[in-house]
Amino acid sequence: MRIRHKQPTLVSMWMLDVFCCALGCVTLLFLLNSRLATEAARASRDARADLAHTDQQLATALAALETTRTKLAAEETERGKLTASLAELEGARLKLVDESRALTEDLKLARAEKDEAGRKLDTARDELKTTRALLDSTRESLAGLEKKATATAKELADARAEAAAADRLLKTRQTDIDELAKKDAARATQLDGLRRSMLSKDAERLALDAQLAEARKELAELDAKLRTTRRELDAQIAATKAGAAKTGEELGTARAQIKDLNKKVDDANATIIDLQGEKAKLADKYDRFQKEVETRFAGVAMTGKRVVFLVDMSGSMGKRDLQTVDGTKWPLVVETVCKVMRSIPTLERYQVIVFSSSARWLFEDGEWCSFNGERSVERVRDALLKTKPVDDTNMYAAFEKAFGLKTAGLDTVYLFSDGLPTSGPGLTREQEKASPPLSESELGVILGKHVRDTLARTWNKPDAGQLRVRINAIGFYFESVEVGAFLWSLARDNDGSFVGMSKP
Repeated sequence: MRIRHKQPTLVSMWMLDVFCCALGCVTLLFLLNSRLATEAARASRDARADLAHTDQQLATALAALETTRTKLAAEETERGKLTASLAELEGARLKLVDESRALTEDLKLARAEKDEAGRKLDTARDELKTTRALLDSTRESLAGLEKKATATAKELADARAEAAAADRLLKTRQTDIDELAKKDAARATQLDGLRRSMLSKDAERLALDAQLAEARKELAELDAKLRTTRRELDAQIAATKAGAAKTGEELGTARAQIKDLNKKVDDANATIIDLQGEKAKLADKYDRFQKEVETRFAGVAMTGKRVVFLVDMSGSMGKRDLQTVDGTKWPLVVETVCKVMRSIPTLERYQVIVFSSSARWLFEDGEWCSFNGERSVERVRDALLKTKPVDDTNMYAAFEKAFGLKTAGLDTVYLFSDGLPTSGPGLTREQEKASPPLSESELGVILGKHVRDTLARTWNKPDAGQLRVRINAIGFYFESVEVGAFLWSLARDNDGSFVGMSKP
C-alpha cells in the first residue's frame, strides 16, 4: 500500500479571520478617534462663536460708556457756564448797591431788579442742584457700567482660556490620530512581512517534501539497481567459475571483471549511504519546521522560559454580557490558560497572578514555580476553578506585581482578560470629581492609556544588556472595538501578539 502524507497547512480560515478582525479593530478605532476629534473641533467652533458674541457685547458696552462720558463732559461745561452767570449776577448786585447810594430816586427800580435777580439766582441754584443730582446719577451709572465691563472682560478672558484649552485638546487629539496612523502603517508592514514569511515557509516546506520524495525515489531506484547488479555479479561469477578450467587468459579476464563488479558494488553502497544521510537531514529539517508550526496558539507564538500568567477575575469574566450571568465562561477561561501553558515547549518556571480590584499571587507569595508538565497544569486548573470572578478590573496592580519578577529573569507575560481597566491609578483630581462621573468606556480609555504609558516608560523600558519582556494578550468574547484595540495595542507595544476568542 502506498503511504500518503497529508500536506500540513500554516494559513487557515481562522487565521484569516483573526487578521481581518484585527484590521477591523484598527479601522473602527481610527473612526472613533476621528469622531472624537470632530466633536472637539465643533466644541472649539462653538467656543469661538461665543467669544465673538462676548467681544461684540463688550464693544457695545464700551460705546455706551463713551457716550455717557461725553454727556457728563457737556453737563460739566453747562455747570461752568451757570457758575459764571452766578458770578456776573453777584457783580451786578454789588453794582446796584453802589448805585443805590448815589441814586436814591432809582431805589424802587433797583429793588425790583434785585428781586428779579434774586429769583433768577434761586432758579439758577435749583437748576444747579438738579444738574448735580443728574451728575451723581450719571456717575453711579458709569460706575455700574465699569463693573459690568470688568465682569464682561473676565468672562471674555475665561472664554478665551476655554478656547485655548479646546485648541490644545484638538491638537492633542490630532497628534494621537497621527501616531495611531503611523502605528497602523507599521503594523500593516509587519503583517505583510509575516504573510511573506509564511508563504516562504510554505514554499520551503513544499520544496523539502519534493526533495524528500525525489530522494526516496532515487533510493528505491538505487536499491533496484543494486539488486540487479548483485544478480548480474552472481551470474557472472558463476559463469566465470564454470569456465575456470579454460585458459589462464580467460581466468585473468574473469578476475578483472569480478574486480570491476566489486568496485561498482562499493560505489553503489557509498551512494546509498550518502542518500540515507541526506534523507536523515531532510527528515530532521522537516521535523523542526513541523514543531515550529505546531507550537502556536491561534496565531500566538508559544515562547518563554520564565512566564507569568495574568488572569482577569473581575465580575465580567463570569458574565456573557453586562446583565447575563454565564456559568461556562470562567471554566472556558481556565481551560484556555491550561492549554496555553501546555503549549509552551520551552517553559521552565511559571507563576500565576489573578486580579480584579486588586492583584494577588496564586502560589507561594510570588516565588517561581518549577514546571512539571501535566502535574503543574492540573495544579493551576484546580486553583483557578476555586476562584470566583468578582469586582472591578485593576490591570495596573497586576502588571506592577508581575514586573516585580523582572530582575528574577521574567521574559514573557500572557494576559487573559475581557475588558478595559476600570479601577487603579491614572485619573487626575478633576476626572475623579467629574460631575456627572466618567462613563465606563471613558474610564477604560484613560486608565488603559496610563497602563500602556507606564509599561513603556518604567516597567518594560529596555535596560542596558537586558531584553524587554514580551506580552501576549488573549481576549474573551471579542465584541468591543475599544477592548480589542486596547489589548492589540498593548501586545504590539511590547513585542507580543493578540488573539480574540470567539463567543461559543
